Amino acid sequence: MKRAVAGLVRLLVDLFYRRVEVAGLDNVPDRGPVLLVANHFNGLVDPMLVLRVVERPVVFVAKSTLWRIPVLKTVLDLLGCVPVVRRGEEGREISSRGEERNRESFEKLAAVLERDGAILIFPEGRSHSEPRLSELHTGAARILLLSRRSPVVVPLGLWFTKKEEFRSEVLVKIGAPVAPPEDPTVEAWTDAIERALLGVTLNADDWEDHEVVAAVDALYGTRIPKEETTGDFFEGDEGNSRSRLGRAFRNRQLLLEAREALEKASPGEVASLARRALAFDRLLRKIGLSPSALENPPPAGVILWNTFKAALFILLGFPVAVLGVVAWWVPYRLSGAIANRVPGASRQRDQIALYKLVAGTVLFPLFLALETAAVWSVAGAPWAALALACLPFAGISSLFFFEYAAWRERQAREFLALAFMPGGIARLRARRDALVAACDRLAGAVRRASDDRSL
Repeated sequence: MKRAVAGLVRLLVDLFYRRVEVAGLDNVPDRGPVLLVANHFNGLVDPMLVLRVVERPVVFVAKSTLWRIPVLKTVLDLLGCVPVVRRGEEGREISSRGEERNRESFEKLAAVLERDGAILIFPEGRSHSEPRLSELHTGAARILLLSRRSPVVVPLGLWFTKKEEFRSEVLVKIGAPVAPPEDPTVEAWTDAIERALLGVTLNADDWEDHEVVAAVDALYGTRIPKEETTGDFFEGDEGNSRSRLGRAFRNRQLLLEAREALEKASPGEVASLARRALAFDRLLRKIGLSPSALENPPPAGVILWNTFKAALFILLGFPVAVLGVVAWWVPYRLSGAIANRVPGASRQRDQIALYKLVAGTVLFPLFLALETAAVWSVAGAPWAALALACLPFAGISSLFFFEYAAWRERQAREFLALAFMPGGIARLRARRDALVAACDRLAGAVRRASDDRSL
């Protein structure tokens, strides 16, 4: 039963997220005691993602209040989750009973490690929507000190492109094992875990900083040295590059570090570049262009071949996509509407993806049963069996169809802009080149400062 629940969780993650990219999976040992520590950005979706990525069985640590929800309590027990009491669940401070329950939970988790098991814990102690890692609690360190084994401590960073949205993308970045501190105290272990998590997460003072870094990455990311080359125009956001999110994460992490260093030396220039890059990025979004639209177009033969492939795909896939929309539009829209109207949803944006998943898990099978029953009543059992088999396939196919069509539609719009707005494109290129030149100047300042420190 536990394996079936885990399989269902993996299926839901793969349907909900358009792309789950993993970097550093080799850092998770196949056997032996392992303590996985991760940032907590998206409610119960976070442990679901780890279950999707890590192949070995993992015991999760979750807040005790989740066990008050009857159906969820059963699922958590089947997955082997262990409850902990957080501050605020029993008043401002944890009561003596809560402390006792936590000690029992930590001893149980330490016993899992002693049996060569794997544990996942979120040291922040809460799910949140803040622009940086929040203060860590000491639970992970306490588990480590209780264990008579020496488990491998592995940091995981979860980075969502748009964490609330259906068919978003997520990067699971797994760092190198944490080196044990020389003095293995609770404080020392907590500090070591924090440093490791900072290395696999993006951290800024506010969300505008993240937006600025994303804008600079779109303009300048291809100039940042990397081991692999980026794709061409036709690869774009839909390309087959297996490490696209990983490269974007690395670029943004480097840009955040560079900005922090440069703000001390050239605060005015950095602030000016941030404003200009952000304004340029917003302008491109407003007129519906991506940075790739400012590059030289590919040869005519390449354009014609890709146009033929796109037309053939759309022609053949359109009937199935229409069937999928007719069958699943209502539960799809209802899932989003319900998720955004759950009491407290406006304040707990880190729970929206979970609400959508839960609503969809209920509504989609319900509508499949209703539609199958309707076909049975009208056309009989054979057609109902066919509907039961075909409707889920049509729904999944329609997802891929409309994602592909949206990508090709964006490319067509950008080709038209290149063909019929040469003056506007030239002005945008000049503006982009000025921003790239400013980035080059600041990059040179970063390199010079780094060289000076190394002397």
